[in-house]
Amino acid sequence: MRNKLHILLFLAMLSLTARAGDAETYYRKGREHREANRPVAAMEAFIAATRVPSDEYSYKGRAYSNMATMCRIGEQHELAYTLYKQSAEQFTKARDTLAYAFALNNMAWEQAVTGHKDTAMALIRSALASCTNEEVKAKVNESKAAAYLYAGEYDSVLVITQIFPMESAYFAILRAQAYTFLNRYDSAVFYAHRVSEMTDNPRYLDDVYYILVHCDSTANADAIRALTATRTDLQRGLERNNAEWIEAILLAEQSLTTGNNPTKWGQLVIFTLLCIAVFALVAYLLLGRHRITDTSADPSVLSALEERCVMLRRSAQVRTDLQWYDYHLFSEACNTQLSGIVSKLERRGLSEREIRICVLVLIGFSYAEMADILYRAENGIGKDKYMIAKHLGIRAKDLKKRLQQIACES
Repeated sequence: MRNKLHILLFLAMLSLTARAGDAETYYRKGREHREANRPVAAMEAFIAATRVPSDEYSYKGRAYSNMATMCRIGEQHELAYTLYKQSAEQFTKARDTLAYAFALNNMAWEQAVTGHKDTAMALIRSALASCTNEEVKAKVNESKAAAYLYAGEYDSVLVITQIFPMESAYFAILRAQAYTFLNRYDSAVFYAHRVSEMTDNPRYLDDVYYILVHCDSTANADAIRALTATRTDLQRGLERNNAEWIEAILLAEQSLTTGNNPTKWGQLVIFTLLCIAVFALVAYLLLGRHRITDTSADPSVLSALEERCVMLRRSAQVRTDLQWYDYHLFSEACNTQLSGIVSKLERRGLSEREIRICVLVLIGFSYAEMADILYRAENGIGKDKYMIAKHLGIRAKDLKKRLQQIACES
């Protein structure tokens, strides 16, 4: 219940603050946050831009497009497609044919990578029919090549890349992948090296790594070793492995369920109701914060807990220390060493897997260390951490502090 109220408060504040600004202002704030690598703040600003009750269709379209691109980076292609479709609708209202064509092309690309070649091709034809701009044509050809690649028509990929020999890293990686699947390893290696010379984008270099390893020729052994040495850095460089990026994508998904074009009377009713809701929820949250303050431990209790966490953090045998492979023994060990944390989290309805992650967060392990202990991918842990925080009604970045408060509750 508390978590739902937090979501309602966030959407209410977006609706209220949107009236104090305009779509362009929120869009530009979103761009600033994104360039500064603040994905959650960026997504919140883009959502606010789409909710301004005005006719600033061009900036609303740009906001939707940026939201979609962030979801694309997070490999949420269906969600990205829906948001690009929203951007196309806004650009239609703005009568911006160039932006509309790019939106159609982006929709085509999302359909291509999810294996819907026919739909992608139809969108590509629509994009070309709406605008003959050379930059649009270049992007359309990339989407067309991608559609053939994901449909397994590798010869067609090479035909397109030969007819339109563009100097882009994406075109080069498509050619390298097509040659790899056709077992033409020398050509695949050649274009893989071209990609590494053209860009340092970790997403492209990750593909280069796999291509070179798959081709496994002695000519590229040094390149393979060099990329292997930086493999961890490449993975960490991917935005989709960032917990805040996952949180931002979930915000985008939630924003689609609330509607974006109320009537004028509907706006007035919503505005009035949300004003009442905001005042009520602020009072509720202040009372909730008061309760948290009242239940937090005194400094000596918190200090003792932190000392035990530091000792476990430094232990090389944390799985053994906490009886990791038997949940019953694990529960007893954690309750003894960490102030009954497992029992307190069980009462809050968390699962065994979620409780194990909470314990590691409380102790202070990094994502990489948790992934090693749990034998899981870092991005999966990031998503679990976000869902745990959501269950507890807090932001993911505040999870450790909240767990300390729960552990120290009497």
